[in-house]
Amino acid sequence: MDHSQNLLGVWDFYQMHIGSKNNPAQTKRILNETQSAIMRILLKGLGYEQQPAGRKMTQAEVIAARAFMEALSTDKLLNGRAAMEAGFSFLKLSQFSRNTYGGRLDQFLTWCEGQPWWGKRPGVATFTTDAKTDYCPSLRRGHGKATNNRLTDRRSVYMTYQIQPEDITAALNTELQEFYHFLTDPDRGDRRTDAISQSTAETYLDHVRLILGWFRLQGTPRKHLSLDLLLPKLTEDTLEDLTSEQREMCWKVRKSYIDTWICQYFEFLRETVGSKSPKTKRFKTHALTALGKFQYRTEVGSDSGYQEIPVLKTLIKYSSNVREESAKWDRHKHQVVLTEKKWPNVLEGQTALTTIRKQVVEELRSFCRPRYSSNEHLRSSSAIASSLRDYLAWNPVTDMPARRQEEPCSWRISLTCPIQCPEDVPDKGFYHPLPPEQVRERDYDNLLTDNYLYKTYTRKGKFYPEGIWVLDIQKYKTRKKYGPQSIVIKNRRFADGSCLYDYIERYLYGWWKPEEDANFPIYDWWISPFTEHRGRWVSSGRAAFSPKKFPCLTEDDGLNSWSWGFFFVTPRTGNFYTSSSFKAFFSTVAHKVIGKRITPHIIRDMWATWSYQVGLTDAQRESLAYAMGMDIKTLVDIYERCSPDEKRRPIEEVVDQLFFDELEAEYQQSTFYLEKLAKELLELPEIERLNYVQLLLAISPVNSYGNTP
Repeated sequence: MDHSQNLLGVWDFYQMHIGSKNNPAQTKRILNETQSAIMRILLKGLGYEQQPAGRKMTQAEVIAARAFMEALSTDKLLNGRAAMEAGFSFLKLSQFSRNTYGGRLDQFLTWCEGQPWWGKRPGVATFTTDAKTDYCPSLRRGHGKATNNRLTDRRSVYMTYQIQPEDITAALNTELQEFYHFLTDPDRGDRRTDAISQSTAETYLDHVRLILGWFRLQGTPRKHLSLDLLLPKLTEDTLEDLTSEQREMCWKVRKSYIDTWICQYFEFLRETVGSKSPKTKRFKTHALTALGKFQYRTEVGSDSGYQEIPVLKTLIKYSSNVREESAKWDRHKHQVVLTEKKWPNVLEGQTALTTIRKQVVEELRSFCRPRYSSNEHLRSSSAIASSLRDYLAWNPVTDMPARRQEEPCSWRISLTCPIQCPEDVPDKGFYHPLPPEQVRERDYDNLLTDNYLYKTYTRKGKFYPEGIWVLDIQKYKTRKKYGPQSIVIKNRRFADGSCLYDYIERYLYGWWKPEEDANFPIYDWWISPFTEHRGRWVSSGRAAFSPKKFPCLTEDDGLNSWSWGFFFVTPRTGNFYTSSSFKAFFSTVAHKVIGKRITPHIIRDMWATWSYQVGLTDAQRESLAYAMGMDIKTLVDIYERCSPDEKRRPIEEVVDQLFFDELEAEYQQSTFYLEKLAKELLELPEIERLNYVQLLLAISPVNSYGNTP
């Protein structure tokens, strides 16, 4: 897609340029003035007949003006300055307005004159490239290895104590498998709550294995390791023949045992492992609560029945305490990791979000260039592909409201197309389909449980001539509350003339670069602007990683030939990223550029903080929270990290404006009249001036010290 085909494309591109160089307030002012200048003055000089009826353009007037701009080829801008003067001659504007709008149009046209497409015939493919846009900056910035930049003050080695496979007996392994199926199987007559996701169940089992590993570390024999060791089970059959005093003693012994080992384990976490966050303990209590429901599944008839079991009341006590500790940490924005380690050094007049967009994301985009600046040699195919992957991992969380890091790990792409091309795909166009519904992954309720990136030309009844890339998000943490998400990835334009879709397609399919050399082959693939032009493949994109592909799940109607792969794959294995490995790769990329180990989760904090700093309305913040897959309360309570000064700033500005600006104006007015009076007195004859002074002294009050004020 060429941004230089029409005036609207140029204007959209210019907005990105202004936004990259100014703070939000300056950007808004500059673009408002420039848009008014273009739509009221420049378009008038270019033959646009409709004129705004009022001082402020309505939405309908803006839409009509944009439609005219889209139909206007950029060669008309060659006469832009003459058109500007013609527009001024048609309109009666004050000199101030002429200066303001004329200045903005001059800036816009000056910028246009410096673009590669200036003066070229629209519709004709040209591939002459400024050498600077081919050169990749130096990739080494002297920040060292990310792992050497520790996020906490702790310098000891992180202790691993999870139970080892050789210590898991056949009996214990059977118990763990039964626990897992109890949590995840869709239909369980002995479970009083809904099934949980496999990932959550696996997390619970990880924590149970950690606790069992701690018991083994304390000297518990291998043969004694079992789930009863954590939460001993006491059934009604066992208690049936006991007196009430004996029953109470049995429960008391078990409650005391659980109290003792949990306190010792929490002390171990704090003193030996060095983990002081209540959120670490919260993970353990969640896993133990789930285990308690498994252990006593046959002893209750409803979920509320668990609360009557004495040993589970002990767990509820610990869960409540840990929940309160965690809430206190959240209220005070307390963090284990030092904030300065994971937060950028914010640029003057910028937010953390706009800072990383400039310092990290734009830098990563420049790293995608194919040549070394030092010797002009081409970089290797895999190096270019890695740079494209790095940039595309960061772009979705900084150009769009950041969603959870588990989602990009799970993005899939189809590796198969139907033989019959869909009717809405243009000639010489291409698309990347969603798989047929029959081969999509589903859960036990027949709901889709996979996430795909696909390209289409028709969405919700609207046709897109150039095609759009769309995320079909069917599986994410809060899906039950917010439902599936269909997210259009907007084709952002950049200052060097490239578009976001260029990077997506170079990563997926490889990068063909036109070059005027008779020794290079002629392009013969599908992208029409390159047809019959010579050049070469500078990168094979994602294929350089030898990515794994997976067959679809069913074989009905011959659909077993469909296959898919993960969008992001690891360079050495071609396999998918786990949530933890994606987080590590993501933060390593940031550290390489600015020496900060920024994670996807931290960028969610930056979005929430940015929403406060730029003064989004309540409705806008609600929309932001929805786009990020959370509610507004979570956005504010958990993610937003404004400093106390930033919290006070809005009300202090209002107080200054409503109270003290008015008093200042009154003071300035009174000072003005006093200065005027003094000047008039000095201009009077001396005798008359003395008479006025005597008169003023006579009417001035005298204070208790005998002095006039």
